[in-house]
Parts: sequence; C-alpha cells; structure tokens
Amino acid sequence: MNEGSSSWRRALPLPLPSRGQIKSTILRHLMRSQTEISEYGDMLEKSTIVGAIHRAKEENKIIEELLNKPGAESGVPPVVTITGVAGIGKTTLARIVCEDDKVKARFGSPIWLNAAGKIFDDLQSIAGSVRQKAAAGGNNNRSLLVLDDLRSEDWESKLSELRKELTKDGPSVGAIITTTRGTCGSSLVEKAMAMHHVLPLKGLDEEQSWSLLESLGSCNKEKEEEMREIVRKCKGVPVAIKIAWNLQEEEEAKLSELMPEPPELQLLAYVSLFPDGYLIHAHRLLHLWIAEGFGAEEYCRSVFDEFVKLGIFQDVKVKVKEENDDAVVKSCRVHPYMQELACFVAKKEDCIATAIDDSQVTLRASFDMRSADSVAKLDSFLKEDKRAKDVRTILFHAMVLESPLVEERMNEYTCDKLLSTCKALRVLDLQHLGMSTVPSSIGKLKDLTYLDLSYNNIDKLPSSITKLSQLTTLKLSQCHLLKELPKDLKDLTKLAHLHIDGCVNIHSMPRGISKLTSLQTLSQFVVGKNEPMASHEELKDLNQLKGHLEILYPERLKLQPSSSKWMNQKEHLRRLTFRCDQHDKGDKDYQESALQVLEPHPNLTVLHMVGYKGKEFPTWIPSLVSLVKLSLYNCATPKPLPPLDKLPCLKVLELRRMHSLEFIAEKYDDNVHEVFPSLKELTLWDCPKLQSWWGEKDKNNDGKAKNSVIFRCISSLRIQYCPKLTHMPLYPTLDEMLELVDSSVETMRSTIHYGKSETGSKEGKGPFSKLKRMFIASVDKSPPAKWLIKFTSLEELHIRDCFQLKALPSGFNHLSSLRTLTIENCPVLDLDQSSCEWEGLKNLNSLIIREIPMLKSLPLGLEKVKSLQEIKVHDCAGLTSLSEGIGRLTSLVRLEICRCEKLESLPEGVKHLISLVTLVIKDCPLLMPRCQPETGNDWPKIAHVKNILVKQTSQDMLGKLRM
Repeated sequence: MNEGSSSWRRALPLPLPSRGQIKSTILRHLMRSQTEISEYGDMLEKSTIVGAIHRAKEENKIIEELLNKPGAESGVPPVVTITGVAGIGKTTLARIVCEDDKVKARFGSPIWLNAAGKIFDDLQSIAGSVRQKAAAGGNNNRSLLVLDDLRSEDWESKLSELRKELTKDGPSVGAIITTTRGTCGSSLVEKAMAMHHVLPLKGLDEEQSWSLLESLGSCNKEKEEEMREIVRKCKGVPVAIKIAWNLQEEEEAKLSELMPEPPELQLLAYVSLFPDGYLIHAHRLLHLWIAEGFGAEEYCRSVFDEFVKLGIFQDVKVKVKEENDDAVVKSCRVHPYMQELACFVAKKEDCIATAIDDSQVTLRASFDMRSADSVAKLDSFLKEDKRAKDVRTILFHAMVLESPLVEERMNEYTCDKLLSTCKALRVLDLQHLGMSTVPSSIGKLKDLTYLDLSYNNIDKLPSSITKLSQLTTLKLSQCHLLKELPKDLKDLTKLAHLHIDGCVNIHSMPRGISKLTSLQTLSQFVVGKNEPMASHEELKDLNQLKGHLEILYPERLKLQPSSSKWMNQKEHLRRLTFRCDQHDKGDKDYQESALQVLEPHPNLTVLHMVGYKGKEFPTWIPSLVSLVKLSLYNCATPKPLPPLDKLPCLKVLELRRMHSLEFIAEKYDDNVHEVFPSLKELTLWDCPKLQSWWGEKDKNNDGKAKNSVIFRCISSLRIQYCPKLTHMPLYPTLDEMLELVDSSVETMRSTIHYGKSETGSKEGKGPFSKLKRMFIASVDKSPPAKWLIKFTSLEELHIRDCFQLKALPSGFNHLSSLRTLTIENCPVLDLDQSSCEWEGLKNLNSLIIREIPMLKSLPLGLEKVKSLQEIKVHDCAGLTSLSEGIGRLTSLVRLEICRCEKLESLPEGVKHLISLVTLVIKDCPLLMPRCQPETGNDWPKIAHVKNILVKQTSQDMLGKLRM
C-alpha cells in the first residue's frame, strides 16, 4: 500500500515546517508494507529502532532462543512468537533482533514476510518463495524467517503447517520469528506456548514512556505536565507515545493549523463520541456519519473500510452480504490508543467533542448510560453546562441486550428536559434506553434531521413527531411494543429512511405514505386488513425505494391478473421479502393472484417467500436474471418450482419446511448433464415428502441417467430431515460443507460412485477430495464401503446419533487433513476395534467424545496422534480409566472430563503431559476427591497444570458424592 494512493492518504501528512518539523504521519505509524516478501534493507527505518528502547531484556531472551535451541541443528527451526496489542513494539523488537551482530553472523540478512491478510493462505507458494530467498542468500539454508503481523484465526496451526512445508525437502530456514496481536492468557497463545517460545510484550512503565518521548526529540517545556498526562494515557504503547509527540502543538496553534481538515479527519474525530471499548455496530456508525453530512453512503463505507485496514478499529466481526459474496464489517471497537488520538483531534472534554467545519465549531455530546451515575451526569450537564443549548448531536450508549424489553435508562421527565434544553439538535440517538414514552416536546426540535429510537419499549409515538419538518431519518427498529405509526406521517416530506424492522405489533401503514416521495429506505410495509386497496395505492408510487423491502400479508391486496405490475417499477430494490399470513385460512387464490402481479424488477438479487400457500409459485421467478439468492420457507405449494436451473447468477437456494413438496423440477431433461451454472450453496431442510429433484419420469429412464446430472460448481450442501430424497443432481465439486441429518445417504453414495467414471476423475481428483467439513447425523443406513478414503482434505468431521454404527467408518485412517473430530450419541459404537485407524490422523488437534456408553478407556491407538491439543470426554457412562498411553500426547494443551461416573483415577502418564495448560473435571464423583489440591491421591500427577477446575454442578451427582 503506497502513500498517496487515496485521498485519505494524501490528506493526512502533517507538513508543519514552521512548527517543529513533525516527522511522521498517523499512517506511517499504522501501515505495514503489503508486499509479500520485502527486501529487508529497503523496509528497515532506523528512526523506528528507538521504539525498542527499554526492551533489552526481551531482546536477549529472543536471541538466546534463536541461537541455543537444538532444533536449529536438527533441521526443525526454532520458533519465537512475540505477542501483544497493536503498537506495543512487536515489529520493532523483531527488527532489533535481526540487527544484532550475533544473529547476523548466524543467519545473515533476514527473510521478512508480512503475514497479514490473504497472502498467508497459500502455504506452498510462501514456502517456495522462502526457499528461493534462502538459496539466493547462501548461508547454508540457515536464514532467519520473520512472519510479521499474523492475523489468521488459526495462526498457530498455519505456523505449524508452514514449518512442515519448509522442512519437507530439507531445511530451508534456520529459525523463525513471528509477531501476532494475540494477548497473554488467550486460548490461541496458550496453544502456541505448548508448541514454541512465546514472549508476551507488555507496555512500558511511566518513566520508560517519558524516556521514549524525550528520545524522539525536544518537548515544549512549558507543556511538560500536559504531555506527561497524555503519555500516561498512552499506557506504555510506543506507537501511541510517538503519535502524541508528533501531534504536540505550540500554545497559540489551532488544530486547523496543525493538520488539514478533510472529511476523513471529521470521521476520525467522530469516533471519540463512543466510550472506550464500546462495541460499535457498523451500520449505526455509518448512518450517523451520513446524517452528519460527511458524505454519501458509498463514500462513508469506503472510509470506514480504510479505517479497518489501518488498525483504527479492532475486534472486527464480519458478515457476508446476501446479494453478493462481499464480506462487510458487522461490529468493531476503537483501538485504545486510536481512541485517545480521536479525542485529541476532536478536542473532546468530558462528554463534549468539537470538530472544525468550514464555517463554525460543531458541538457534539455523548453519554455512557451503562454507568451507575449516568443519569446524574446528564442532569448536571443539562443544568450547568452553558453549551447544552448549542449542542448539535447527542448520542447515548447503553447496554445492548438480546431481550425484546430493555431496562429503562431514560425516563420521560429526563428526556423532556433534554429536548427542552438542547433545542439546536440535528442528530439524536436514543437507542437501547428502555424508554416507554417519547415526550411531545420532541416536536420543538425544528432542525432535527436524524432520530433513532430503536430498541425501546415504546408503544406509541407522539403526534408532535410529525412536526419535524427537516427529519430525513427515523429509526424504530426492534420496538416490539409499537402498535402504529403516526397518522400524519405524510407530513414528514423530507423523510428518506424509515426503519421499522422488528416492529411486530404494527398491523397497518398510515394513509398518505405515498406522499413521501423521497423515501429510499422502508424496511417493511404491512398491508392492513381493513383498507387493502388504500395500502396498495400507498405502496404503488414509492419508486425510489432501495435496499431491502419486506411486504407483510401481500394477499390482502386482493390483486387480480389484470392489475398493473407496479412492483416492476422499483428498479433500485435489491432484496425483497413476501411474508404471507400463515394463520389466515381464507381463500388461497388471493395469495396466488397477488404474488403473480407483484413481479419485481429484474435487478432484484435476493428473494424470500414465507408462508405462501398458493397452488403454484409465480411464473416470473425464472425471469429474475440478477437473482443471487432464493429462499422459500414454510410454503405449502405442492407443485414443483418454476425452472430455476438457467438462472445465471443464482448462488444460494434454500428450501425450508416445504411439507407438501414432492419434486423440485417438473421433469428430467435427457440433454442436460450440468445444472445451475453458479449455484454454490444448497439447503434442503424439513421437506418430508420430497422424493426426487425431478417429477415427471421419462418412459425410457430407469433412474441411472439421472445419476449422471451434476451441479456444476456447488460448494456447500445441507440436507436435513428429508428422509425420502434419493435422486437429485450429484455434487462432486463439493469443497466446503456437507450436512446429512435424518436423511437418505443415497445421493451421497451415487456421488461417490460417480467418481469411478472418467468424467468424475479428472486429474485424479474424485468427488469429495476437496471437502473440508462434514456433519453426519441420524442417517438411515451406512454410507458405502471405504467411503472416507476419498475425503483427504477433510478438516472437520462430526458424527452424531448414528444408532447402528458399530465401528469407525472404513477408511478413517485416510483423513490426514482432519483437525477436529466430534463423535456423540452412538450407543453401539466400539472405538477399540483397531488401533490402526488412528495412525493416519497426523493433524488432528481436537477430539470430542460425548455419550459413547461402550467407551471404557481412551480409544486404542489414540496415543499415536501426537498432534492432539485438546481432548473432551463427556457423558461416557462406561469409562473406567484413561490409558497410560495418554502420556505420549506431548502436545496436549487441554483435557476435559465431564459426567463420567465410573472413572476412578488418572493414570501415571498424566504427569508427563508437560504441555497441559488446562484440566477440567466436572461431575465425576469417584475421581473428584482424588484431584483435590495437596490432599488428593492424584494431585501429584496434575500439580504441574496451570489451570485446574474440579467442580460439581448437578444435584444428582452431588448426592452420589456424599454417599
């Protein structure tokens, strides 16, 4: 990522030639080189070496590990992992180590790899590049490899795989240093500590922090105390201290003179309004930015994504959008030292933040309502702060609860006082406050453009809300008790966004809503029972709607085939849901005729239909050429679906609770051998009558021909509670997930046999050879013999409720890629029939065994699985002992035994589990007394374990223990 490649990067440099020559910008402290393998000499900046000040102790520890570990001579490179929060100095410390004379003498110039992002996924490519670099550098293949900024969720396993790849054809590196944002005490770091040396970096103390600041350059003596206070807030994070120094200002300097004022800095300043560590929902922040006038949605989204890349946000959670494969951020938190910087930029004092507009100072306030004295602070602000009358924005932050009813944090009196005092408000966010009433004084806020009342206990809105003539956004999401919208909603002529999703008690829309010609967002439209034609007319003219629209009870429109197809005019809609009344036993023809008329524009990408009971589905579905996802739920239509296999963009098809459906396609076509050109995910759930994909049978078809039709590129398949389904297109390309629950295995058997044909065995890769995850439960009979032999890429296997399964499936030892195995509730399963079955599981990390009554000890041969890091044994009534072989599982980090009543003691081998960090024993009445600290007979075997939990939870077990 090069500086100056976007407006954000061009705007941020702080050129202050007449004010101290500030040396760097925010970006230079936050960005990393994005090249896969960089020339170390090109990236080493001597100016950043000072960041390792006071790190001599850590430096010496790392050097000792690199130079003295015997693995370096045996061909298995030693690994040192430096962990800590962003900005703590991990990368700088790694560079200091690389510059040490002894390290240089041993390894020469390091091979530096930025491991953040997708580039770490292709291990073979990375290993190949490393070998080339090592060979080019000479030094007898003893180069030092640095993997900087590992961020993968399973980075410890990726690292283990890379080590193996690097030693496959002889040693190519002599040692490895990694840096990662894991923190001491996290489960990832605990696992890593069992594999190699982990060094958690802590923050500098106060004097070290000040020493670092002074080493960066001279500090304004008159502002030393102020700077010391800022440094204390940096909490020992070197990058935060550098930023604090870079942004120090002279007494007379204004913020606008220190740095340019692009909209991006306004957006950065805005996050100061969120409390430290607060979970921010991305859509909330984006809506606020847009409401503040910082830019259109596309622009604000791009800046938000840029902030994520720069590390301004942490704990980032993502979700995949329905209409495409793009992953978008769902929630995040502001990084602690970036919070400080945001407050600095905004000049935030207590609850008030200011930001510089082109014309005037804008005052914004926020209140953390999670604290006990929050209401008192708000009351004091409204009484004593002279700035209250000029505040333009107020945000309230409360506890986000899953419960529909939220505890009251704001009563009517306090809210009325707020509205009467802060008359200049333009943005007001009152979500999650448990409010039951909105004061009528809300109507006095003549300049209000944005009002969020989501997640409150409101059952009615005051009529005065319709006096807010400037209001563009009204958010009422998840107000479960709200019964109706204001009758004069039509008076809000500038309203562009109305969010009422989750308002389950709204039974109709107010008249005149069609006059809201600026309306772009309408999360749902409820067709009332009493005046259906009025509701029809109201919806007809809203052609600026975009995003998602849900129409509740469309059958009440009572449209006839002759009605105009006005839904076809809404070209900006991308997602559409039709939710029919599932409790109405009236004429089903109304549903059929109404939905046939409600044909959407071909631009639609997602269609959901819920509770439809018409005789057949709308014929326009195949004309939706842009459709990416089709979901049908609880639809009672007995006839097959319209032809879907030619839809060019369809990636996701979901059929759930289709209790009357017997066939999906009307007939089988002899000329078609590949169907659904883009389908990636298929879900068939609770379709008890579904027999075959095809209905009409060809007279010359004996069933074999159908078994040659395949899905072209399907990746994930879930079939649950479809016991009669035996014929459907085969799925040899499956590579992500296969779920078979309470369903026939015939389609899976047919797909496996398809691999014997020449077509299915292209390039020696048969069906399921790339599949990563599989869940098998309650299947009617066993899969074909030796079926697991082909599953060489399988990483997760879950077997449950297989009541006839007597032994591990044939070919089990071929699962060389398996990492997680769960076996539960298989009453006749014997895991001790052959010790050879476990030999091939060379990468198994986690084993979970639950409700296997025939298990008497750990499975025979399990001690051969040296990679095991976690074992959980729950509810195994027959378990009487753990084998002595457990002591050979030297990688084991966690051992958990729960509700195993007959287990009497732990074997001597447990004391040899030197990597064991956590031991959990729950509800094991015979074993628990033996594991008590100091007094238990088994205590000497487990005393070395760091975390031990011995606990009784169930009352029936407690009674047995007392006896």
